[in-house]
Amino acid sequence: MTLHPPVLSLTAALFALAPLAGAQTAPAAALAPEPAAAAPAAPDTDRTSSTQVGTKTKRLPQEINVNLFRNPSIGLEYRLGAFSIHAGAYPTVVSQNAAGENETSWFLRAGASVFFFGHSFYNQRKSEFYVSGSYLRGLNLGHENAAAVEAGYRWMVWKGLNVRLGAAVLFEPGHEVQVNPTPGIGWSHSF
Repeated sequence: MTLHPPVLSLTAALFALAPLAGAQTAPAAALAPEPAAAAPAAPDTDRTSSTQVGTKTKRLPQEINVNLFRNPSIGLEYRLGAFSIHAGAYPTVVSQNAAGENETSWFLRAGASVFFFGHSFYNQRKSEFYVSGSYLRGLNLGHENAAAVEAGYRWMVWKGLNVRLGAAVLFEPGHEVQVNPTPGIGWSHSF
């Protein structure tokens, strides 16, 4: 088949403009008429691609936290995007002995957190506010099942070092509702 000069010029112009429009098809395919009934596209199963040609969707950030002191517990936390789950040991002072001295109560703690309003100081990783809900199981001093609701702020100090300050409300059957400060320190690794 012989193409006439005007068709060659039009084909060359379309080929030259295709990258500007984001098209990834050959010029001949752009000139071909569309079929009357096109088959539906197969579902996109690739987690890193989108329906737009030439673009990729972002993966949700993941993070592993080693919490070294108290908030949310002395243990591990896994985060995906704005949500995290955590488990570990949780010490708190919710009772006094007969002499009026504070006693440290120990619990196993497991729960979930949501992080929001993230912002970065001096180009560090984002610091942010959080709310958390947890199940607690008492380990000493007659404590049994309990629940805690917590709100606070996580400050990313340097690289993975983070400091948390919050307040937790502890609900335990047969005990008074307790409100305690919940400081914490930990190290996080993003991937």
